[in-house]
Parts: sequence; C-alpha cells; structure tokens
Amino acid sequence: MLDLACLEGHYAIEFALHGATGIEGRQVGGDKCNYAKNALGLTKASFVQDDVRNLSVEKYGRFDVVVCSGILYHLQAKDAAQFVLKMADVCTGILLIDTFVSLKGRQSVSFNGAQLFGHEYFEHASNDDARTRAAKLWASLDNDNSFWFTQNTLVNLLIDGGFTSVMEVLVPTMVHRKSDHSTYIMKDRRTYIAIKGSDVPILSSDLTQSECNQKLPENVPIEFDQSQKPRGKIFHFIRRVLPPSVKDAGKRTLRAIKVLPPDSTPDFMKRTIADRRQTHR
Repeated sequence: MLDLACLEGHYAIEFALHGATGIEGRQVGGDKCNYAKNALGLTKASFVQDDVRNLSVEKYGRFDVVVCSGILYHLQAKDAAQFVLKMADVCTGILLIDTFVSLKGRQSVSFNGAQLFGHEYFEHASNDDARTRAAKLWASLDNDNSFWFTQNTLVNLLIDGGFTSVMEVLVPTMVHRKSDHSTYIMKDRRTYIAIKGSDVPILSSDLTQSECNQKLPENVPIEFDQSQKPRGKIFHFIRRVLPPSVKDAGKRTLRAIKVLPPDSTPDFMKRTIADRRQTHR
C-alpha cells in the first residue's frame, strides 16, 4: 500500500499493520510520520521524503493499493496529468483519489495530443521564498499555481492509464460544519475509486462493446428526464383540463418550434401510455 503526500501519515499508519509506504514532500511531515511509526512500533511501515512527481515503478515498485488524498489538486496541469499516469503504472489493484474538481472547464492545457480541462488555483505568491513555501503545509511544494481537473478530464486520464472501472465514493461522506454548527457538503470535493481490471469483450452486443471505455466529452449540455423539471400552476391546470389528443398536438407544435426538446420516450413506453388511455375511455 502506497500513501502519496501522506502528511502526518494518517492513512499510512492505519494500513501499516498490513504493510505500507508513505511518500511526503516536506521534512516536517516525514518527521511526524516516523515519530508515530516508532511510538506505535509499526515495523511494516516505511516513510520516504520525496516529491510525488518523482514516482516511478523503477524507484518504488508496484502496490496493491495507492492512496492519493489531497495532493492531485496541488500540482500544475501537465505534472498532475503525468502523475495520474505514474500512479497507474505503480498500481496493480485499487487507486483511491480524494481531490477537488473543477465544476466547469474554464481553461484547457494540451497534453499528449489531448486537452486537459479545468481551472488554475493560487498556491503561492511569486515572491514567496523557499522557507515561506515550506511553512504552508497545506499548499504545493513549489509551484505558484495548481490546476484542478474537471471530473471528465480526470476519468479520461484514468482510462488512459489502464483503469477499467472508475466509481465515485458516496459513503463514507465527509460532512463539514460551520461556526454556527450548520452542516454542508463540498460540491467540488470528490472521492473516486479506480480499479485495475481486465477488459472483457461484450459478445452479445456490438453496440454495447463500442460504448466501452469511451472518452467523456467536456462542456456538453447536461440532460435529465423531463419529470425532473419543476412545473408551474398553468402547466398542471392544462394537464388536468385538456384532453390527451389536444395536449399531444400542442406538444408536437412546441417541439416543431423547438420550445420543447425532442420526444425521448421509448417506443414501448409510448405503447404503454396509449394502452392506458384506451383502457380509461
């Protein structure tokens, strides 16, 4: 088990009873890790002071579980993208990523012939010296700005790295509390599990096979079922008063002038609706 940017070793210490390595960029963090290791007698834990950007199979080997918690969003775009691919190289089983994500791809950076979408985030003032940067334990090691990936960009990088499944973790949920004791959940802080599996061809459906591991597009409209849209009092009045034939004709007209989106109701549902209407006549 490898814990990247392990800070004081919170996760690595827990996993140390099973065998774990922690990599931490700041000496003060590494000193705390080793203090806890010695105090708790964790003989299967090892901590290394190094920059996670130096990660490689040649230097550290391979791991069943890799934890990337709170470091990905502290790197610049190309470094972060390369770091994801390096994590894919050293991971043979499960990669856990806890990170901030960009909710909109406001900026893009070219990388390996593709575009990385997200936005830049301030880390250090350009005139901060090395001592000042080192003292900011919750900031980057040296870069002035970092880059937060959109969720789709991050997932596409994981696919490029050979992960066959990527899932968002909903439980456990980190609930935050304000000074007034009210609670909230960060919309842009996400946790993902990526699994190194084996691609298995879908033999029963060419269409399904063609959809496997497709890259996720950026900045496309988000659609959802029409039943999710709130309706006003006029809509409910018309729905209750007008006969189905009049409402259907009105929908066709509104779709023709593009006030309503195209009808996405599956054919079997249309038949079911028609049968119900026939029954109630």
